[in-house]
Amino acid sequence: MSISAIYFNITRCNYLQLFKTSLCLAIPNVHPTRTIICSTYILQKKLLINNIGSTLDSAKKNLISELNFESESHAAPFCKLPIKSLLQIYKTTKQDQESGHCNNRLYYIASHLKCPPGMLSDRLAKRCFIYSLSFDWLEKSLKVLLDKGVPPDRILRDLWVLKYHHQTIDDRLKRIQDMGIDTLYPWMVRCSEDILNRYIEIYQETKSILGNGQSTKGYIANRLNTSIDTIDEIYAKVPSFTRIRVSKVKKFLDFLFEEGFTIEDILCKPRVLCASQKTVKERLEKLRGLGLKDINLNVLCRSRKDFRKYYESLQTVTKDENKQA
Repeated sequence: MSISAIYFNITRCNYLQLFKTSLCLAIPNVHPTRTIICSTYILQKKLLINNIGSTLDSAKKNLISELNFESESHAAPFCKLPIKSLLQIYKTTKQDQESGHCNNRLYYIASHLKCPPGMLSDRLAKRCFIYSLSFDWLEKSLKVLLDKGVPPDRILRDLWVLKYHHQTIDDRLKRIQDMGIDTLYPWMVRCSEDILNRYIEIYQETKSILGNGQSTKGYIANRLNTSIDTIDEIYAKVPSFTRIRVSKVKKFLDFLFEEGFTIEDILCKPRVLCASQKTVKERLEKLRGLGLKDINLNVLCRSRKDFRKYYESLQTVTKDENKQA
């Protein structure tokens, strides 16, 4: 078939003559025939790519239409997946359906986690391994997590936990429960032994400080001889308090009281408890090394740059006083 017939459906003679004339006028000293062949190859390649893309889109739509989605919004996230992934999902979905398990794992998991399918569909499309698991594996892993009391919303946010065998999940969570920890999360199954042991250590330390039923806020209120309302105000003003561990609070308060600071000092500058105890100790030693006795907690909480300026100015004053003496 001639070049002109492929693309423009006009006579070869007229097309070539027109194209040659245009090229010669637009780009002098360019060989028209060679340019025509090159341009035609590029155009053919683009058309081929477009045709393939159109075929793939059509194949995707056909596959997705067979996955038993109840609405277009549930199916939308799966449109972004490659054909290979959709074929795997299609194969698994048909097997589940023929076995009488479910019409689509999206709705099976959503019903057990008691969440809207629309909330789960985007997450599931990003975790296609769910459709590569056997249904028995998925069913048992999900069941043991829920039976152990792992919050459904936590499973929803951490679907990777379903990749673990149900016996592995059961053994790990049972071990944690035997340590007296009742609140369980999916990350406890997936984390390393070192991280888990550190968490258990912190939990037991926290429990020994708080006892039964007391909160971190209640502990701080008791140590500072103030009300929970006051502590709530501190939490509101200093958001980083929500991330502070009670074990750190205890050690820090013990240290500050030993260094001579009062409850009033700490209540005036509660942010100090969010600082590094090591840094505060080093700064105290530096300032006392210059002969300072009354030290404000505000100074100890300054940025590294501001504290350095303050310390250097004190050094200068101290040297001048020593010279005069």
